[in-house]
Amino acid sequence: MFILIPKQPFLSWAVHEHKPMQKAREYYIDNIRIALTALVILHHTAITYGGPGGWYYSEPADGLVSGLLLTIFVSTNQAFFMGFFFLLSSYFIPASYVRKGSYRFLLERLKRLGIPIVFYSLVITPVMIYMLVRLKMNEPISWYAVFIDRDEWINIGVLWFTAALLLFTIVYAASRSLVPAKVNNPKSLPGNLTIFLFGLGLGLISFVVRLVFPIGWTLDPVGFQFAHFPQYIALFTVGLWAYPNQWLSSVSYAQGKFWLRIALLLIVVGFPCIYLLKVVTHSELDAFLGGLTIQSFVNSLWEQLLGISLIMAWLGIARQKWNDQGPATKEFSRSAYAVYIIHPLVLLLVSLLLKDVHLSSLLKFLLTGSIAVSLSFAVGSLLVRVPVVKDIV
Repeated sequence: MFILIPKQPFLSWAVHEHKPMQKAREYYIDNIRIALTALVILHHTAITYGGPGGWYYSEPADGLVSGLLLTIFVSTNQAFFMGFFFLLSSYFIPASYVRKGSYRFLLERLKRLGIPIVFYSLVITPVMIYMLVRLKMNEPISWYAVFIDRDEWINIGVLWFTAALLLFTIVYAASRSLVPAKVNNPKSLPGNLTIFLFGLGLGLISFVVRLVFPIGWTLDPVGFQFAHFPQYIALFTVGLWAYPNQWLSSVSYAQGKFWLRIALLLIVVGFPCIYLLKVVTHSELDAFLGGLTIQSFVNSLWEQLLGISLIMAWLGIARQKWNDQGPATKEFSRSAYAVYIIHPLVLLLVSLLLKDVHLSSLLKFLLTGSIAVSLSFAVGSLLVRVPVVKDIV
């Protein structure tokens, strides 16, 4: 429930290849990516205005209600959207590996994932430092100071996700070269009970991992939070299995609605119960982040069950209701990766320009979030038209 984001938090976004033609049944996957990318921007906007976590710039929530609503929003997102990105990112990997071969596959992954990491660290991060000093602190600083005379040369911020995805992909390619994939008969999508037990198991494993690596512990300079990695590793692996077995397209609309009801129950009933646990036990926030505590145990189970429920709900409902694309959604889909890379810069600029605007936290969240999402997609759409950039993102 309670989330502590590292100093330079995520994000990320799911990286996939852009195919000239795509089967209609797969449009919903790109549409989910669009929605999740926008959700990432809103997630970081919520942290900016009082939600739990760390971000480049933040303002305190103006009241208990605002703080609780932003906490629910951030906690719900954290439960599922990063794991969902890993699942969608790995979904097309097996087919791409077979089509290109190991050498070309890895070379293209290094280009698509590695170059943005370097660019973010060497260009985007210094620009944001400059903006913070000039617009927030209102102090003079030279471009030389932020680009050349700097203490921290590796700072990949939200591209921790891209770094983790690159690492997972290299491990996959190495395993394929050592142990070639076997041709097996397709396996049907597991039933709801198995999926529920999978989420429960993820919760138990997360609790154990958080005994050593509580939420908020970060591996610098890559920004990995091991507290969440059981879900990331598990769902990346599920994505590899899902493609040959066509699991994503097997999630029915009725199944999606079933898991949506479970997710709503976990939010509407589960979140207040966990908050009540905090009140009754007079717990500090740290008790929910890790360690041998009942609070961490309950939070881990709640988080993972909610995450799996939301992923199943999105897959089943989007496949039925959002499985086509018009010109706008095609444009958004093409630019989503670029949007993910540049959105911290855009959000920081918008929030700093609005820092002296006096509105309630929730209204400021809505205003800044709307502008940041719109502007990020507009800039992303322009970037993917640049010859050098479009070959990478």
